[in-house]
Amino acid sequence: MDASVATRRETMAAQSFDLRLPAAGVASHALACGQPLLVSPGLMSGSFRVEFHGVEVASGYLSGPAANLLVFDTISAAAVAVAVDDIVNAVLEAVLICNPQLGFVEVEIADASLARRLLSSGAIEQRGDRLIGRSEAFFQQAKPWLGSIPHAYPEVPILTNGALHPQRPPKPTGRLYDRFIPWLNTQLGFHVADVEADLEHFHRWMNDPRVAAIWEDSGDLAYHRDFIAGRLADPRTLPLMGTFGGVPFGYFELYWAKEDRIGPHYDADGYDRGWHVAIGEDEFRGKAFVSAWLPSLMHYMFLVDPRTRRIVGEPIHHHSQQIRNLDRSGFAKVKHIQFPRKKALLVMLLRERFFMDRLLSPDLSSLTGEDGLPVLGSLPRDVA
Repeated sequence: MDASVATRRETMAAQSFDLRLPAAGVASHALACGQPLLVSPGLMSGSFRVEFHGVEVASGYLSGPAANLLVFDTISAAAVAVAVDDIVNAVLEAVLICNPQLGFVEVEIADASLARRLLSSGAIEQRGDRLIGRSEAFFQQAKPWLGSIPHAYPEVPILTNGALHPQRPPKPTGRLYDRFIPWLNTQLGFHVADVEADLEHFHRWMNDPRVAAIWEDSGDLAYHRDFIAGRLADPRTLPLMGTFGGVPFGYFELYWAKEDRIGPHYDADGYDRGWHVAIGEDEFRGKAFVSAWLPSLMHYMFLVDPRTRRIVGEPIHHHSQQIRNLDRSGFAKVKHIQFPRKKALLVMLLRERFFMDRLLSPDLSSLTGEDGLPVLGSLPRDVA
């Protein structure tokens, strides 16, 4: 299918925006398309090109800075098995995630059916006679990062240990989330923990003194095999492994708050979700990495079920570094909770705060790239 998109080639030289993209390109839609769509810089300033399996499927440029007009010179999916909608979405993702200061772009689309599909998905919206792609709405789509659009599992109330909550869906398997991190120039992914494939990493991490001091779950291989299997069998929890560029770096445990130990300590909604984390590899610690995995994990939880309005956490009350990271990531401090084995701080992130404040793009203004410029994807914010 070919899509006709309005062109303003004659204005490009005079009005092109200094579009920042990594030289190797932004890899997008990996889960949806089997192989990423690669959005790379074009030959001229402000221009881009899109490839799939090495075949160019689109090119264009961004004019600006005032107009923020995304212009496609060419766009076609006739030669490859990829939807035109995915091509447009890949370009929007690359532009907005690498240049978050834009906030939005205007898109001119002459193909009416393509425009209707993008409008119905929320990728773009109508403002008068203009079509606008806004970060606040665009990043609430699921397909670019989850690979598909999840359905809302039927809401059937059940009772577990005295807690009335929605029946939970069957556990997913395999890769769940994939996202390009511009300031690290690599892919971040989450997959469901596999008892055999991930056991070696998990076992080593849980016996690391730094991790064991928080989790208190050191043990032998048999204990850790049973640990993962138990989490997979528990409808309340979902154990995940995180990877950077395919390299495992940490364990993430998601839980439904209503039937968790945290539920009785606040007015938990049926779709509130919480999480625990263990970063196992020292080379993946630090601001640049936590600013990648933390908002991405929140992104996944908000995307996988649109009924999730709040994400909660329960860091131990004296873990000052983790609490600072949560504060920077939009979590509000609610109150202290006394559990049998620890005093915790209840923290909470609202869906509205996450998307409207564009927290998927962190403030990394203290970091610079090899070119001396601020790293790609940083969105400076006032701290006053």
